[in-house]
Amino acid sequence: MLKHALIFALLLGPGVTGVKAQEARQSLPELPPLTEPATNTHLPGKFVWADYFTSDIDVARRFYGELFDWEWRWVVNEPGSRYGIFYSEGEPVAGVAEWEAPDPDRTYGRWIHYISVDDVGESVAAVKAKGGTVLLDRRNYAERGSFAVVADAGGVLFGVIKSSSGDPEDYRAETGEWIWINLYARNTQVAADFYAALFDYDTYAPEEEEVASEVLDIYLARHGYSRAGVRRLSDTSESQPTWLGYVRVDDVQAVVARARALGGEVLFSPDENVASGDLAVVADPVGATIGVLFWVFEEEEGE
Repeated sequence: MLKHALIFALLLGPGVTGVKAQEARQSLPELPPLTEPATNTHLPGKFVWADYFTSDIDVARRFYGELFDWEWRWVVNEPGSRYGIFYSEGEPVAGVAEWEAPDPDRTYGRWIHYISVDDVGESVAAVKAKGGTVLLDRRNYAERGSFAVVADAGGVLFGVIKSSSGDPEDYRAETGEWIWINLYARNTQVAADFYAALFDYDTYAPEEEEVASEVLDIYLARHGYSRAGVRRLSDTSESQPTWLGYVRVDDVQAVVARARALGGEVLFSPDENVASGDLAVVADPVGATIGVLFWVFEEEEGE
């Protein structure tokens, strides 16, 4: 994730607000390690993984594979419990799990982003104590570790995980990898306080002279890195509060055009008045949202 990053004000399209309780009874196959080779390093508070839960894996494979040039590899290809992983230049970036749609008349898709924690059970209990809910209770897998999917007090879904193999080290995101994640909330301070209490984040606002000060409300930071941001949804927005992950791309306009051609919808088009047109938000063919961002690191500018 970026050490210092822009967080952008967007009008997000309405999305799926949650996972119905009966989904917690569904099964997942044995999952592979989060990191290979193992790092044996844990960075609590860092977003370390993303899974896409969907009732139609084939749609997800085509859309995201072609959108970001991600390579697909099956982990388990058994009907009812299929799971695979997307890779970018040989590095794993996201998993895709087959999951029954809450509404049988509508194809389901939802991104879940996972935060590293010291103890999943304790984190789940803390979420519940602070008014959150549990959608997928703690599950343990020998190679993957322990994880759960929960919702904060505002109904926003996210995951917590303690990886058996360790977390990905902090690194500079390459094209095709996650570069940033942002929470869009009705009340930014309440949301920031909720996550700060859970994950020991430091919270701070950008300096006035920073470009980010025009579009960012609060940083969530730990271990010397800004791990995520919080941005207020306007009172007139019909969007649901949500975590939104951004993938680094070389050409935002080209990705937007490709998303449309693949059956997706553009929710926020590149706008020269917002981050010089270097970001966009799209919805895939079943309505799940994802952000794309063009970014040049200071090291690259020096090169």
